[in-house]
Amino acid sequence: MEEKNHYMEDIPIIKQNTLISIIVACYNVEQFLPRCIESIMAQTYKNLEIILIDDGARDNTGNICDHYKTLDERIVVVHQTNGGAAVARNEGIKLARGQYIGFVDGDDYIEPYMYEYMLSAMLTTDAELSVCRYFEDSQEDLKKARTYRKKGLVHIKDDGKAKEIVERGVRLLELTGGEALKEYVEESDKIVIRNAPWNKLYKAELLDEVSFPVQRYYEDILFSAQILSKVRKVAYIDTPLYHYIINRKGGAMGAGLRKEILTEQIPSYHARSELLEEIGRRDLAASHDYMVYKKLLLLYTEARRDKTGEKKKFMEPLAEEIKTCANQMYRVFSCDIADPHQKMRMELFLKNPKFYDLFMDLNEGIVLPLRQKFSGGHKK
Repeated sequence: MEEKNHYMEDIPIIKQNTLISIIVACYNVEQFLPRCIESIMAQTYKNLEIILIDDGARDNTGNICDHYKTLDERIVVVHQTNGGAAVARNEGIKLARGQYIGFVDGDDYIEPYMYEYMLSAMLTTDAELSVCRYFEDSQEDLKKARTYRKKGLVHIKDDGKAKEIVERGVRLLELTGGEALKEYVEESDKIVIRNAPWNKLYKAELLDEVSFPVQRYYEDILFSAQILSKVRKVAYIDTPLYHYIINRKGGAMGAGLRKEILTEQIPSYHARSELLEEIGRRDLAASHDYMVYKKLLLLYTEARRDKTGEKKKFMEPLAEEIKTCANQMYRVFSCDIADPHQKMRMELFLKNPKFYDLFMDLNEGIVLPLRQKFSGGHKK
């Protein structure tokens, strides 16, 4: 891993001869789509192909796409039967003519210099993939005045009137593919890569043999692992350039526990673990499985504590999945990132889930509050 003191230079319009294709999957996002499209149209990097995929939306999304097509000749619109984000993105990849490809979700938006920065970082490091940090904005946040202060960016909002001050120097890290894959699997907070395709810019050749698995949800889990297992070099921009809208009413990722966790998310985790084994990264496969079992224990606790009873139906299948850890305890909990406390919790669960339930209730209801109180962590 190498850190570069990089100064993102303006790419003059006359030198913007590299085409970037931006694929936007749109489904029932009429309230947010204009902001999304306009943020792409306003990019400082102008040589764009903007592919809007109307994925069978039932609201006014399709008409909005058609309207913006009349305003900007760079926009291509496709209307198709609803098939989900994976199908929409795959269709966009087939149509893309650019040497580089990016993705934006129809309810999100981007900073005006995002793709200028992303491409500049790739050209500087000779990387096949660039990744940036991102903001997490709730709908409530967007209605309030707030100030961001991040490395390389000061973004000030005051009572709905936006003022931007851009410092063009950013922290740029050059990672090998193996280093990036490790940060991704271990879900590093210092180098935030994650599953999402939208905080990345891909060299088009990477997508020649890799596409999104055709499923309704969690399609990016295996996709991102496949991409990162192929790349030689990754440029990481330690500055947030993408605005990811969280907790959107009606949004798929805000739905909490649901059957697709069992039918699509967990199978995707298994497929990703198998991929890591296949490419000879048994160390990362162990770290990956450790992270998965940790999440499953949290999901089990969430299901058990559900007051409505809607989530309790997930307890038994989650418990059965967690019990598969029994035959691989040593492998999973000998990985570099394993926490001894997490191992104790798993052993307790495998011995008797009711003991685990009691421990979690006592720990979170009594032990942690007392620890915070006597450590001075409480607030008056």
